[in-house]
Amino acid sequence: MKIDFSIPNFQVKENLKYDLPSGIAVFFVAVPLCLGIAHASGAPLMGGLISGVIGGVIVGLFSGSELSVTGPAAGLTAIVLSGIQTLGSYEAFLLATVLAGVFQIAFGLFRTGELASYIPNSVIKGMLSAIGLILIIKQFPHLIGYDIEEMGVEEFAINKFDINEQYTGDKDAEANTFTVFWHAVNHINKGVLITGLVSLLVLVLWDKKFQQKFKIIPGAMLVVIVGVLVSYFINNYVFVGQLATDHYVNVPKINSITGFINSTSFPKWSMLFNLDVLRIGLTIAIVASIETLLSTEAIDKLDPLKRKTNNNQELLAQGSGNILAGLLGGIPITAVIVRGSVNVSAGGKTRIASVTHGLLIIVAVMFLASIINLIPLASLAAILIYTGFKLFSPAIFVEEFKKGYNQFLPFALTVTAIVLSDLLIGVALGILLSIVIVVFEDYKVTTLRIIDYGTRKRLVLGENITFLHKKRIATLLDKIPENSVIEIDGSRTQYIDKDVQEVIINFKQHAHLKNIEVIFGKINFMDGLEKEELKENMRKSYERLFVNNQKWVDDKTMNDPEYFSRLSAGQTPQYLFIGCSDSRVPANEITGTDPGEMFVHRNIANMVVNTDVNMLSVVQYGVEVLNVKHIIVCGHYGCGGIKAAVEHKSNGLIDKWLRNIKDVYRLHKDELDAITDSDLRHRRLVEVNVKEQVINLMKTSFIQKNINTYGFPQVHGWVYDISNGKLIDLDVDINKELPDYKDIYEIDNE
Repeated sequence: MKIDFSIPNFQVKENLKYDLPSGIAVFFVAVPLCLGIAHASGAPLMGGLISGVIGGVIVGLFSGSELSVTGPAAGLTAIVLSGIQTLGSYEAFLLATVLAGVFQIAFGLFRTGELASYIPNSVIKGMLSAIGLILIIKQFPHLIGYDIEEMGVEEFAINKFDINEQYTGDKDAEANTFTVFWHAVNHINKGVLITGLVSLLVLVLWDKKFQQKFKIIPGAMLVVIVGVLVSYFINNYVFVGQLATDHYVNVPKINSITGFINSTSFPKWSMLFNLDVLRIGLTIAIVASIETLLSTEAIDKLDPLKRKTNNNQELLAQGSGNILAGLLGGIPITAVIVRGSVNVSAGGKTRIASVTHGLLIIVAVMFLASIINLIPLASLAAILIYTGFKLFSPAIFVEEFKKGYNQFLPFALTVTAIVLSDLLIGVALGILLSIVIVVFEDYKVTTLRIIDYGTRKRLVLGENITFLHKKRIATLLDKIPENSVIEIDGSRTQYIDKDVQEVIINFKQHAHLKNIEVIFGKINFMDGLEKEELKENMRKSYERLFVNNQKWVDDKTMNDPEYFSRLSAGQTPQYLFIGCSDSRVPANEITGTDPGEMFVHRNIANMVVNTDVNMLSVVQYGVEVLNVKHIIVCGHYGCGGIKAAVEHKSNGLIDKWLRNIKDVYRLHKDELDAITDSDLRHRRLVEVNVKEQVINLMKTSFIQKNINTYGFPQVHGWVYDISNGKLIDLDVDINKELPDYKDIYEIDNE
C-alpha cells in the first residue's frame, strides 16, 4: 500500500493563488458550522472549533484527498449526544474519540478504504444532489432571519439540541426541516432578508462576471464584507428590521494559551477499559469512516482534475485527526461534503486550501473573534445556498432518468431518503436498491437459455447460477416433453447454488418416468458415479451404431447375396442431392433410394455459395464425371439455419455462413415483411432460399456447359415438410424467376 504524506513544493507555489482564496471561503462557512454542530451534539462550543482546526490543518496535511475538507460532521451529532449521556461526562467521551481514531488507523492499515470503490455512481450523485437540496432548505430560514435552528444541522428530525438557544425572535414549535422552512416564511426579518438577498446577488454576479478576472479575491470574502456593511447600514440608518446578536456568528473569545486550556477538556483515562467507551469508540470509527469514504468519493466526482483519493491514506489521516481531537477536547471529525463542495466551488486545487481554513480558525479564535462576530448568518447562508444550487440541479435528474430505471431509482431514493432522514440511511437505502436491481437484472439476462432441436434440447447455464434461478430452472425442466433428450450444458458455469444443484439432480433421478434422457456437460457438482454413468451411456450409444450396421448388412445379404459386390463395382447415381445438414432430413430415406443411386452434399441451410470450394467440387464431379441427370436443392421447414439468420443474434463463426441467407432475405424483404404470421414467414423464407440456390447453381459455367452439350442436368427446387414427411416440388423456372438470366449470367462455352 503506497501512502504519500508529502506536499510537493511546486504544487504549493503554483496553486496558492487558488488555494488561499478557497481556504478563506471555506473558513467563513466552517466557523458557524463548527459551532452549530458542537451545540447540536451537546458538546462545548470550543470542542467544535478545536476539531475544525485539527481537521483543516492536521488531516489536511496528510489527507489522501486534495480537495476534501475535514471537520465536525452533522452525521455524528446523534452519536456524540447519546455517547456523552451514556458515559456520563464529556471527558469520558473524549477517550472514546481517541479510541475511534485508533480503530480508524487500523481500518486504513487493513485497506478497508477500498470498499468505497463499490459505491454505485447513481448513489454518489444522489448524495451530492441531496446535500445540495438540504443546503437550500436548511439555509433558507437563516437567509430571511429565522435562525431558530443551529447552522450545520442536516438531519430531518429536530431535537432540543438542534435549537439555537440564543434566538430571541418569534418562533413556533419545530419538529423537522419542513416545519422550520414553512414557519420561516411567517417570521421574516426584513433587515436579515435584505442582507441575505444582497449577499446572494453579489455572490452570483461575482461568480458569473468577475471571478475569472480577479481570481485572487474569493467571492465568499466579498460576500462577507458586503454582508457586514449592509447589516451595519440597516441597523444604524434604515431600521427596516434590526439584526440582533442571534443573527450573527458567535465565536468564543480565547486570547491566550491559558485561556484555551481553561476552556477545553481532556480525556478521562481512568475509563480506558470501560466496555461502553470501547463500544462507542468503535461506533464512531465505523460511522466516521463511512461518512469520510462517502465524502471523498463525492468530492472526487466534483474534482475538475478527476483525481482519485487514496482512501486508505485518508483513513490513516482521519484516525490521526480523531486521536488528536480527543486528546485536545474536540468532537469527532470526518471529511464533510459541504466544506469540500465549497472548496471545489471556490476553485481550490490542493490540500493547502484545507490547511489555510484551519489556520484561519486559530487566528479568528485567538485574535479576531470580535471581528468575526460581525458577520451576519444570512451572508453565510447565501454562500451555502449558492453552493447548494450548484450541487442540486434539475438537469442531473433528467440525465439520470435518461440512463434508465436502474440508475434513476437508486439516485431518486438516495436523494429522498437523505433529505427525509440522514446521510447514512439515505446512502444505505440507495445501495440496497442498487443491489436489488442488480439481482433483478441478473435474473432477467440470458443466464439460462433453452436451445430447441426438436426431440433434443439443450439447457445452457450462465456463469453464475444462484438460488434466484431455482424456480426458473425447475419450470424449464418441468416443460421438457416425454421421449426427449435434454443436455444440461455447464461449460461456462463458474458457480451453481446448492438449491439449484438439488433441482437438477432431482430432475435427473425422475427423468426416466417420462422417458427423458439427461446428459450433463461440464457440470462441476456431478460426482464420480454420474460421470461413469454418462461414459457408459456414451459407450453404448456408440457401439449401437456397429450393431445396427451388422443388422443392416445381414438383412441386405439375406435378401440379395451379391448386393455389396455390385455396390463395390462403382456408382452411377442419377441424382445430386444438395440438402441441409439437419439430421432429420436423410436424403436416401425420404426419397426411397438405395445406396449408389444418389450423390449427396449437405451443409447448413442447403446453400449454394460461389466461394464454397467443397460444394462446387461436389457439383462439378457429379456433373462432369458422374453425369447426373438431376440436381436437387432440398430445403426443409423448421430449418434452424434459416431461423438463426433472422434472429439478429451472434452465433460465432457460423454468422459468416448465415450472412448468405440474410442476402436472400434482403432480395425478398418486401414480400416477407408483408407476412404477419411468423411461422408462415419462416416457411416462405425457406422456399425463396431454395429458389435462390437453384438460381446460383444455374450461374455456374460447368452446369451451363453440360446443359448446352447434353441437355442435362435438370435443376430442381424442393422443400421437405418434416411434420408430414412429404416432399414439395417448387417447380422453379429459371426464366420466370430471373427473366434477365441469359443476358446477365449465360456463359458462351464454345
